[in-house]
Amino acid sequence: MIHYPGKNYHFFKASADAVARIQSKLEPFYPFLKLKAEELPFLCSDPIVVPRFLYRLQWNRQTYPSQSIFTPYYNRYDYKTLSFPYKIPENTNVVKPNESIRLRVDQSPFPLSLKIPFFLEFENLERIQIGAIQNDRKSIFKHRRTRYESAKYLSLRDIVNPSFSEEEILKQIESLYFDQKSKNYLYRLVKILFAGTPSEEQSIISNLFSHEAEFAHFLSKSIFNPELLPLVHGPFLQSFVSQFDERKIKFALPKLSTQLRQLLQKSVSKNKFQMILSAPALQPEPGEGLWELLEMEMYKQFSRNIYYEKDQVITYREMEDESKESKDISPIPSHKFNLWTTQSGIELYAVEANKIYFITKAWIEVLRFDWFISKKELETTIYHRLPKDLILELPNLSHARFLVGAGITQSKEPFEFALQWFEA
Repeated sequence: MIHYPGKNYHFFKASADAVARIQSKLEPFYPFLKLKAEELPFLCSDPIVVPRFLYRLQWNRQTYPSQSIFTPYYNRYDYKTLSFPYKIPENTNVVKPNESIRLRVDQSPFPLSLKIPFFLEFENLERIQIGAIQNDRKSIFKHRRTRYESAKYLSLRDIVNPSFSEEEILKQIESLYFDQKSKNYLYRLVKILFAGTPSEEQSIISNLFSHEAEFAHFLSKSIFNPELLPLVHGPFLQSFVSQFDERKIKFALPKLSTQLRQLLQKSVSKNKFQMILSAPALQPEPGEGLWELLEMEMYKQFSRNIYYEKDQVITYREMEDESKESKDISPIPSHKFNLWTTQSGIELYAVEANKIYFITKAWIEVLRFDWFISKKELETTIYHRLPKDLILELPNLSHARFLVGAGITQSKEPFEFALQWFEA
């Protein structure tokens, strides 16, 4: 299954060969004032995690409204007892894997004097890490990694008639109402389309975004132009026009190219087109005209997500390396930190006064952190394509209410997490 609904996130295990078509709307459950979220692409060809508290989503004829955040109960540990503010589920165990310790928890408070970190494991495969891995001063080593940026683009694979040959598509492009530079970009896209598999196409497009800024701008901006509609196979224009005000279409007709006007006429019945011609012209409000809304609908229907190499980000590893610059971390006590996870995707590595560190426990395709500063402010960090045993440094927003997040591993396993802490 491509889609999996989690507690706080939707997971789409998409790929170039298994594209996810997502119908969504930005509809935050909380009244975020400082929100940097954007509309999701309709077509996803890379793994993506979608916050359930930010978007209303429709998938496979089922609607998922935006919802409140799930946070687990906080478990308090003071090196003497472990306290649970809830009924302890059956088969709950305290586990310390590197010391082969496994204790059945049968009461609250539970007498316990273990050195942190240790884990609470539950029958449903969820677990809670109590305390960070590193609680003493330690040197870690800098590793500069490629930072990936996301963008949206239009793939000819999603719009052209699949039965057309390369020559037929090139002939169609020649007749489009585009300038020569834009046509040259489209010719290159046709060559890319016929050069290989969807995965190979995605790799080529990713490189274009990294190294050819003008071409990237065309792919992500200029290409979503109604003059491209003669290339679009299927009932897209017919469906759009059938729901649009005839008076606004009448107002737009004189400004359309001859080719686009002819295409519009062919997309509707004779009676419908006669109704458009007979209707009084109505000037639409700014942004609500035929051209603008066609651009918007093309973007919604045909935009794909792409990740490309942008710049570098500093990460760390434990492995000693004389060729790498070292950094000394000075952890603060972390026994009051709980990290709830559904799979072993990441663990809490260390907590400093101003920084917090996580370590990856698997190869991860996408990893998202959402800090809830308040019900009116959200701070998000996203990583892509992370190897195992990589240490990530984030600001320690101790004034925040909590941190939630999610990821998808290279083996397409989804996982969620939530970090909570207690300040006396």
